[in-house]
Amino acid sequence: MSGGAAAPRISVVIPVHNEAEILRGETLSIVGGLEEQGLDYELLLCENGSTDLTATLADELAAANPRIRVLRSPVADYGEAMRLGMARSRGEVVVNFDIDYHDVAFAGRALGLSDRYGIVVGSKMHAESEDRRSPFRQLVSRVFTLTLRVLFDPHIDDTHGVKAFRRDVVDTYLPRVVMGKDLFDTELVVRARRGGVAVTALPIVCEEKRKARSSIVRRIPRSILGLLRLRLVLWKEALSGG
Repeated sequence: MSGGAAAPRISVVIPVHNEAEILRGETLSIVGGLEEQGLDYELLLCENGSTDLTATLADELAAANPRIRVLRSPVADYGEAMRLGMARSRGEVVVNFDIDYHDVAFAGRALGLSDRYGIVVGSKMHAESEDRRSPFRQLVSRVFTLTLRVLFDPHIDDTHGVKAFRRDVVDTYLPRVVMGKDLFDTELVVRARRGGVAVTALPIVCEEKRKARSSIVRRIPRSILGLLRLRLVLWKEALSGG
């Protein structure tokens, strides 16, 4: 955690890559929701490898609001952008949003649970959640979570999407994460659960703000291979007593 001014209650970390089309509107929407709840926040836009006007727009947003900070990574990598944002965040609770998928009410509810839980996940599969995605996208999420339960933990919940991590959990487990790309946050949750961190799930409204830009069909084998690699990494650590 970086030093300086008094730490805010919540840090909202958002990786952004080539999001010029929606960046300004969605950032202002998130900020408006946080301020409407009266939350003491900072918002970190973690620009990574953008080739459009994302970086310029992010700088303009930060210049207009001292609670917004822009961090930069030269490589387009969601996981590394998230790692950078979490490492540089200062909040007592670190919330993970995507610019195209967020539920601002979740931040305040998660903060209220942080004294009892180290991680709060916004679960798309919660009985009270409202998932407005296509049936195919919903099916993919369920299969992914089922795979996590088979490989790692029969009780694990959603690991993709909105999440909140208490500061001590970030400080303890962030340095141990080895995966990048879209499995970074999954590994962070898996490691924390294996370490005994209490986790709970909240219902959310799941509505993506734009169409996915990469084929979900192509991502499935990459994700499965990544999960198998992570399982091997954890198995080797367990054998070595790590």
